Amino acid sequence: MNRKNQIPKSVYVTLGSGFVLGAIFMAGLAFEGTGGFSKAQGQSSLPNFEPRTISAPSRESTAEVKNLDAFYANLAAFVSPAVVDIRATSGREMSADGTRVPVSGGEGSGFILRPDGYIITNDHVVAGFDNVKVILKDGREFDGKVTRAHESDIAVIKINATNLPTLAFGDSDKLKPGQMAMAVGSPFSFQQSVTFGHISALGRERTQIEDRSYPDMIQTDTAINMGNSGGPLCNIDGQVVGLNTAIYSPSGTSAGIGLAIPSNEVRLIADKLIEKGKVVRSFIGVAPMNLTDYQKQQRHVSGGALVQEARESDPAGMAGVRKDDIIVRVGQTAVNTQMDLRNSMLQYAPGSSVDLEVIRGSEHKTFKVKLGEYKDPGLQGNSSRGFQRGQQGSPQFHFPGNPEEFFKDFPGIQGTPGQRQPRQKTTPVSPDGKPHLGVGVGNITDEVRSQYSIPSNVKGAVVGEVTPGSIAESLGIQTGDVIQSFDGRPIQSASDLTSAISGVSVGDSKRIAFKRYGAGSVMTFEMDAKF
Repeated sequence: MNRKNQIPKSVYVTLGSGFVLGAIFMAGLAFEGTGGFSKAQGQSSLPNFEPRTISAPSRESTAEVKNLDAFYANLAAFVSPAVVDIRATSGREMSADGTRVPVSGGEGSGFILRPDGYIITNDHVVAGFDNVKVILKDGREFDGKVTRAHESDIAVIKINATNLPTLAFGDSDKLKPGQMAMAVGSPFSFQQSVTFGHISALGRERTQIEDRSYPDMIQTDTAINMGNSGGPLCNIDGQVVGLNTAIYSPSGTSAGIGLAIPSNEVRLIADKLIEKGKVVRSFIGVAPMNLTDYQKQQRHVSGGALVQEARESDPAGMAGVRKDDIIVRVGQTAVNTQMDLRNSMLQYAPGSSVDLEVIRGSEHKTFKVKLGEYKDPGLQGNSSRGFQRGQQGSPQFHFPGNPEEFFKDFPGIQGTPGQRQPRQKTTPVSPDGKPHLGVGVGNITDEVRSQYSIPSNVKGAVVGEVTPGSIAESLGIQTGDVIQSFDGRPIQSASDLTSAISGVSVGDSKRIAFKRYGAGSVMTFEMDAKF
């Protein structure tokens, strides 16, 4: 390297300091010349002054802030009346005080689409539950009838009401990152909660959350938590642009990454559910993806769905479609994105034949494809509740309001005082005459948090076993529940609960509080246990 004529940095520092000092000195002379500082014989040359703010907001800027503040308040007031709280339950059992309580349940959100009582929410909010109750902002409660689209994670609830406030759909295709967004819902059962944020990104793909796949989602930093599922994500015009569905979070609470199903997809599926009572989707047998800007430039196309995979045993592969083909038309439907291709399968019945136009290299080819019938893998082999947890989902993706509980036995949970209690019929009182609650409990480990979606900040004694016929069973306590207080005494570990119960006598009535966490849901119970 040629080092000739290089000037040391110290020279620049010295010169810079000189310029600054000189400028200050000259400014002082100029100010004194205008009478700014009066200088008397024998007195200090420093001026006397009172500190003040450098600048104050003008009336105009203050008015702008107040106008913005009022705008946000008016937007929330406009949207909130059409947002509902949804509570889903299954089964009833007799509690210790003689009342019947739900065996399981949860809470989510939704919004009113039509004034005659059609409400939209996520399918995972209501999936498989026996009873669904809708609570309006004005306090009225209605029983709801559910129509589901499991694969799309969208459901419509019909209630017997009229003249209801509604929300309109916005065009999610016109969204841009950076635009403002607002969410309204019931996070952690705090109904009618309003949060503001932005559209963070578009076209996010999650191939697996629980037992569903999401090929196209809106990402937002608007705070979304457990209970927000099924609520609206709105633009500044008060239009629904997304259905709040999932969050990315190691703890199960908002980490600034929320995911919503685009409104155009929600509207399409909701219309099918309302009109026909179900969604029938054909099967074409390709794995599509969107083209990147670079791929469009390289292939000289403006859009289309790039085929990642086309098995020869599936309809498209049998017709001649191959990997790396770009699908640009299905029947009369233009395909600009992968969602155009997926949604086209709602327009053509299974068994029908359609022309499929693709670009292969520089050639346009058309194939005649006989569509198959789509089988929703999430509904194959499910329990009677119609929903089960997928095995491939990332534990950091959660449904923020999924009321479904995934109760499973897990190793490492120690019973009280040190063994797991056997699954056999027992009485609330042991042979030694002391009453037992009838649970096997343990401390909350990382493994347990992951399995039961228990947030990192939650403390208590986690239930690993419930003895049939016990007091715990009569209270509705289930495996995975976290007991957090007993008789007003905080419970932070299994030993705390053991110690608290040790002083109970037959005939005592003690207040017990516990929480139940599903994959993105939380339920709080507090009731009396009579020993």
